[in-house]
Amino acid sequence: MSAPIFLLSWKVPPDTSGSAIIVGNLAKQFSAHEMVVAGERPYRRPAVAWKDEWPAITYVTTGWPDTKRGARWWRRFQLPVLILRSCWIVKRHRCGKMIVVFPSEEFLVAGYATSLLTGIPMFVYLHNTYVEQCRPDGVHHRVASWLQSRIFARARHTFVMSKGMVELYRERYPHLRCSPLVHSFNEDMPEFLPPPPPGVPPHFVLCGNVNDSCADATVRVCAAISQIQGTLSIISGTPKCHLERLGILNDRVRYKTVSRDLVLNHLREGDIVLLPHGFTGGLSAEEYLTIFPTKTIELLISGRPILAHAPASSYLARFLRKHQCALVVEVPQVEAILAAIERLRNDADLRSRLVRNALQAAESFRASRVASTLRFCLDEHDTQLVS
Repeated sequence: MSAPIFLLSWKVPPDTSGSAIIVGNLAKQFSAHEMVVAGERPYRRPAVAWKDEWPAITYVTTGWPDTKRGARWWRRFQLPVLILRSCWIVKRHRCGKMIVVFPSEEFLVAGYATSLLTGIPMFVYLHNTYVEQCRPDGVHHRVASWLQSRIFARARHTFVMSKGMVELYRERYPHLRCSPLVHSFNEDMPEFLPPPPPGVPPHFVLCGNVNDSCADATVRVCAAISQIQGTLSIISGTPKCHLERLGILNDRVRYKTVSRDLVLNHLREGDIVLLPHGFTGGLSAEEYLTIFPTKTIELLISGRPILAHAPASSYLARFLRKHQCALVVEVPQVEAILAAIERLRNDADLRSRLVRNALQAAESFRASRVASTLRFCLDEHDTQLVS
């Protein structure tokens, strides 16, 4: 790739969101000459290590405090500047291709406009569904449908986050050029070691943002832990006030926001790591079916048994069942979660089997392998143009 790739994403390092982690891990597989990354400067996030040989990150907009209202209007206000700066980056670095990351409608609009104004070939990377999240009878649905149809028509290829999204999109958009570009990790794969027996009381660790994608399941899991007097560490960028409103903070729960570089260390301090996935909430049914949480990969390589709570029909539950890498509670009942916790506490063979299988399942998410998939698709596009 002689001309660098322009990767435009709302969330970029050092933000603690899933999209920022995905973008950061993928970018580390490219050199500073192969890729340029642009996104929003996060508001008060812990720094992460970023080497000079990795793609430079340019902040084209500034973030809004999580605890204050108005973030969406702030992003829309910055949209003209975002488009101008994106076009400037394409021209300055003589970029040959652009990858636009969703979930941000404003950044999707900016990527589409940049491609139109500069003529740069555009690829789309959807971390979530778009039109499916809008109310079918609302104005926003009509706007999103209009934009998505033009994005799909202009994009040389559409990457999505999971095979679950591929299944949905091939059913609803049969002519769309679409394939999965999954989460990835850059850390060394640890050797298998039998996990230590849980303490008395057991210590649980939950990482990642707590939002509509997992809030109801998180509340149930925390209620179960509270009933057995377990201790819980929450490693998250979610504002503490939001967790307080959900009622999951108490004197046996520790909460902190840490750098992405330190998350694995905190996971390994636990006896059991948690993977709650929403059954119901503010998202569409399609979103709950297709989401594959970023934190899943970190949990797979944590060396600790995973307790998952997810609806049976979701792609996440199907993945975990297929690889037998987590104990999955598929009914929205605290009693079922309590029974699963007891199984993990009392069955050493089960804990070891889950950890071993999790490490094996994580192999397909190595960043080098995911980056190779991306390079192959982009090179294939070049070959088609030449032929």
